[in-house]
This record gives sequence, C-alpha cells and structure tokens, in this order.
Amino acid sequence: MKNVLEEEVRDKALLIFTHVDSIQHYVRDILRPAMYERLPASFIIEAMSSSYISRTIMAPINDDHGGTIYRRVAIDARNPAYEANTHERELIRYFRANPEQELWQGYKTMDGEKYFLKVRAVRFEEGCMYCHGKPEDAPPELLSLYGGRGFGKEENSIAGVDFVGISVQSSVGRVQQTILTYFAFFAFGALLFFSATNFLFRVLVVNNLKRLNSVFRRNVVDAEGSELLHKLEQGDEIEELVEGMEQMGNHLFEVRHQLQDYAENLRKMVDDRTEALSHEAEARQADVHLFVRLLEDMRRSGSRSELWSLALPQICKRFGARSIAYVCTMVSRNYYVWPESSAAPELPENMVEVLTGSACLQSGSRIFVPVESSSGNAEGILCLYWDTEAEAARHDQRVLTALGRQLGTAAENLTAIDSLLRQMNVLETIVEGITDPLALMDSNCAVLTVNQAARQLTSELTDGERTDGNMLSIFFDPLSHPCPMVDAIRGGAPDLREVELPGGRSFSLSMYPVRSSDGQTDRVVVYVRETTMEKRMRSQVWHSEKMATVGKLTAGLAHEINNPLGVILCYAGLLRQTISDPQQASDLNIIERHTRQAQRVLQELLNFARPKAAGSGTADACGVAVSVSEVFSVQAAKKRAHLTVEQPDRPLPVRMGIGELEQVLSNLVINALDAVGEEDGEIVVRVAPKAGRVAIVVEDNGPGVSAADAPHIFDPFYSTKAIGAGTGLGLAVVYGMVRDVGGEVFVEHSDLGGARFVVLLPSGIDDLESDTAHQRKD
Repeated sequence: MKNVLEEEVRDKALLIFTHVDSIQHYVRDILRPAMYERLPASFIIEAMSSSYISRTIMAPINDDHGGTIYRRVAIDARNPAYEANTHERELIRYFRANPEQELWQGYKTMDGEKYFLKVRAVRFEEGCMYCHGKPEDAPPELLSLYGGRGFGKEENSIAGVDFVGISVQSSVGRVQQTILTYFAFFAFGALLFFSATNFLFRVLVVNNLKRLNSVFRRNVVDAEGSELLHKLEQGDEIEELVEGMEQMGNHLFEVRHQLQDYAENLRKMVDDRTEALSHEAEARQADVHLFVRLLEDMRRSGSRSELWSLALPQICKRFGARSIAYVCTMVSRNYYVWPESSAAPELPENMVEVLTGSACLQSGSRIFVPVESSSGNAEGILCLYWDTEAEAARHDQRVLTALGRQLGTAAENLTAIDSLLRQMNVLETIVEGITDPLALMDSNCAVLTVNQAARQLTSELTDGERTDGNMLSIFFDPLSHPCPMVDAIRGGAPDLREVELPGGRSFSLSMYPVRSSDGQTDRVVVYVRETTMEKRMRSQVWHSEKMATVGKLTAGLAHEINNPLGVILCYAGLLRQTISDPQQASDLNIIERHTRQAQRVLQELLNFARPKAAGSGTADACGVAVSVSEVFSVQAAKKRAHLTVEQPDRPLPVRMGIGELEQVLSNLVINALDAVGEEDGEIVVRVAPKAGRVAIVVEDNGPGVSAADAPHIFDPFYSTKAIGAGTGLGLAVVYGMVRDVGGEVFVEHSDLGGARFVVLLPSGIDDLESDTAHQRKD
C-alpha cells in the first residue's frame, strides 16, 4: 500500500506541475503577446505576469485543506508573501549546488506533519529578464507596485522553486480505514463461507454417500459387505464416514482379486476364440485376395483357355490342394488340369445333380464345384483333389460355391467380350473400308468413331495440326447459331449440303441423325465426299460441249461470210481495170485492204473452229519454259517486272509438240504480263512432275481472276482486258490444245496475290523411251 500511495502522490504532484506549466505557457505564448498587441504601452500584472497568474490560480489548492500544498517561492521574491522559508531555501541551495538536477522528490516533516515533496528549480530565461533584469528596463507598473524588489537577476540563474507537498499522514489514515473495512467484510464473508460449506457438505457429500450406500446395498449381497454398509449408515461424522469407506474399499479390493481370477480364465477362453477367429479372418482375407486376383486375370485374359491357365494355379495354391482341374460340360468337352497331366479328370457319377443343384459335392478327398454364371446355368465343373478326406472337409463349401459362381461369370463375360470384339472388328473393317471420310459424333461435336480417311482429311486441311477426324469444325463453327449439326439432330432428318472451302476445294457434306437405345436422337453420322474434281470435270465437259457448239457456229459463219468477201475482191479487181480516176482507185484500195483484213479474221476463226492436230512427238517442258521466258524477258524488263523460271535439273518431256507448247506458254505469259502492274510485277513459271504427269504453272501478283469471271475465262471471245486490247481467243486456244492431248488446264488463286494458271500434261517419258529404242534399232 505504501508503494501504491507513493505512486499516487507522484502522479498527483506531476499533474499539478503539468497544470502550472500549461498556465504559464498560455500566459507567455498567447495572453502576454495579445496584451502587448492591444496595449503596447501598458503592463497589466493580472494578465501578463505568469508567476502572478499561476500563484493566483493554484491558491485554492492550499485553501482546500486536503493535505496538499503548492508554493512558487524565491529568494528576494518581488512579493514578500512568496519569500522562501527555511525548508525552501535549503532546496534552492540544493539546486544551485547541483545545477544539472531539475527535480527533487522525497519525504519531509513540516509543522509536525509528514509530507511527500516534489520540487523543481525555477530558472530565469531570456523572456524573464524584462521583468527581473534591470529596473530601468522593467515596466513602470512593477516599480510602482513592488519598488526595487525582484530585480537584478541573471539569465539561467536559479532563484526559486516550484513546490508541491502532499500530506502522507492523511493518506495513510484513509488507507488504514479502508483496510479495516475490508478486513471486517472479509471476516464476515469467511464466517458465511464456512457456514455455507458445512451445510453444503452435509447436503452434497453426506447425503450422496448415503445414496451410494443404498446403491451398494442393492448390489452387495455378501454378509461382510452388508455389515460394512450398516456401519456407514450409522456414522454421521467425517471420520466415521472415511473409515467406513476405507473398509468398503478393502472389501472391494478383495472382490476385485476374485474377479481377476475369473477374468484370467475368461481371457484364456477369449484368446482361444480369438485365435480361431483370426485363422478364419486370414482365410477370408486370402479368399478376398484370390477373388481380386481372379478379377485381374479376367481383365488380362483374352480367351477361356488363358483364363483357366491363370486361375487354376492360384485356386489350387489358395486351398492347399494337390491338383485341380476344370471340365467344360458344354459341347466342346474341353478340360484343363494343373499341374499339367494328359489324363482326363474323373467326374462324379451324379454329375447332373452337381450341375443343376448349384452346390458343392464332396466325395472322399475330392470336392466338385459347379461353375455357373447363375443358379442352374452351369457350364462346367471345377475339381479339387487333396491327399486326405480331412483336408478336403475343413474348407468352407460356401466359399467354393461363390468361387464357382465368380468363375462362371468371368467365363460368360469373356464369351460376351469375344463376341463384342468380333463385331467391333467387323464394324471397324467396314468403316475403315469406306474410302470416303466417315465419322460418328455426339451433340457436343465430339468424335466417337472415325475412319482413317477422315483423319487423313483433317490432317490435310489443317496442314498436319489436327488428326482427330473432326471435320465439322473445319466446315463451320459448331458453336454458331444456328448449327447445322444441332438442327439435324433436333429435326431428326438428314442434312445434305455442298461446302466449298476458301482454297477452292468443294465437298458434299451429309449428316444423318442416329437414334440411341432409349429412342433419343443425340448422335449424327457425318459422311464427306470431295467433289472438287467432279465439279471440275463437269465444268470441263460443259465447256468442251460449248466450245464444240461455238466452233461449229463459227465455221458456218466464216464459210458464209468468206464467199461474199471473195466476190467483193473479184469485182474490185474488175473495177480496177476500167477506172482511171485516182480517187476511185484509192477507194478501191481501201475496199480491198479491209476485205483482206476481214478474210484474215475469218481465217483465225476457222483455225479456232478446226484446230490443227496438237502435233506428235514430245517436248521438254523445262527447255520450252526457259526459251519462252527468254523471249519475253525483254518485254518484262521494259515493264520492270520480275520474270523467273523454277524447274528441276532433269528434263521433263510431255506429249505435245514444241510449237504447240510454246504457243500455250506464250499465251499464258502474255496474259500475266498484261495483268501485273508497273515496276512491282512478279511472274513465276514453275515446271514440276505431279502424279505421273507434268505440271506447268504460270502465276503472277496481278489482280487475279474474280469468282464471276472464273467460269468463263476459257470461253472464246470472252476477255477481261480493255476493248480492243484482245480478241478473247488466246485462253480458248490454250484450252483446246491442252484438251486435245488429254491434259487439263484450270485457274486458281495464287499465293503471290494474283492468278495461277495450272496446265497438267501427260508425261512423255514412255514416248521418249520408245523413240530411243527405234533409233537404236535403226
């Protein structure tokens, strides 16, 4: 309590000092500057002296008679009322002797009463010199009030102290009174506690002991225990109850020994039974492991013979048999023996009863187990042989029956799996035998079954990135709305459509909905057939027929027009012999010139209608391509176009005459030169073998052939050039010459950005070898 009291006194003194500092700071920093601002020529001591204001405010503490004293005193104080007394002078001398000390605290007895003092030094700062320095610098108000007292101080000198004293005796008295009050309450509480404890002990302990005694009386039947219980009932004091409980404990200890003796005998019986159960559990665990291994063997087996060769040794080892055999009672009458033996196993005389009874049969040291997938549906007999009848009898026949049922189920599953695999192989053979792409897909556009043609097509169309056979994702977006495949599944009707890819390849896409076993349509068979060559051949046939019709029409018109032109020339010649006028002669020259020009056009039409044979023999496509490019290199240089030839190192002969091949290539190169732009034109002539033929490709970076012009590009008199720039017969002649030798010509989009004309000609290697052979023979 003394420590607590001292802490309280220190905190109270610190609080008073803090309060005094707050007052003085307020006066110095706020009130005094404000007063000087309002009354610059006046000094009001009640508002501008920090010592005066702090003493006035703290004076009620001394008048409170609460045992607390606050004084701000000094030696040679300006106000004689605050002149330091003997104790205070002693403290001021202490601070002057120890200038580094700022605070002193401790106990002192003043006027016969003990106080705890907390004292701090008062130093004169620079701001104090105005009122405590030289009298001539001080405010006149101070001189009129106090005369010459309180002046002559030096800066940082110690002239006084702030003094806080708190009476310890009054505080100790309050503490003592509090302790006495607490002690009185504690004594009263202790008395009340002991009374309540005694009451509760009797209610809770004694009564419960008596209840426990009654419980013991109901359960203890021996004479000694009953006598002890009678003593507990008569006892009332704690010692008597404790003594009775000790005697009862000794009695229970003796009874416990008797129970232990009985428990030892019981433990032996339990151990024997536990050992028997342990052996039985090990047997069941071995049975479980056997069944698990048989399931694994069934999974690995591909046939019945493989199943029996794997299962029989394990069964024989598990049951400790000398040998084991399986006899198939179906038509095959096959049997399997382990260890292997050439002799067939003996079957029981009542084999029919074993097969139909769904139960094991023990005959001496043998046990016959029906192998069946369901009751009464046996397909064979499992025979196990031991050396003695006792060894055979100790095995649980229920486990053997379950084993036979498991083996029967496994054999039946193998038969079903084998049949299913055969059907799957037949179906896979049929699907893979279809040369067109075929796939079975679900409603989520996931591939279920696909043939090699579909995988090859997806790899071809995706440049090898995919080989999953999902063709629908190439032709359209399965997530789009509406989705053709989803519409076909929902409608339940086939969806047949033509699909053309950006590269020019076209396909016939057929989607046939398939109903599942529950009657719902959730799958679709996708059949794809490429129609690119078919459409191209149809287009070529149609074009050939059109060319033939146009040729007949052109030949007829040329013949009918050529005759009048001959008559005109004849009569023009006759007229020339009879006229002498120069103007008339000039007019006849014009008539003859235009007539002969019309005859030349008619001759070209006749050449187109009745083209000469493409020529016999062969031509080196590589050499012709180089020579044609050299001829047109000057024209390409004038146009600042880049003309290049790509060819293999060896000759590539084709079945076409040199002149005809030069005419074909010249027409294609001229069209390319007309198509490319100035200064940035690029033309590539490429010769390469292709699938037993020779491909001659001429491509450029011009505007290309539009989709509207592509079907008519080889028609006669059809030209995309400006009027007067061409007759429209160049590509028609190329088409006729290539067709006459059994070749093909078509146009497609070029990687350079323009058109790519592809000419496929039959290879002339066989003809070249034949000519060489004739030359050698000659």
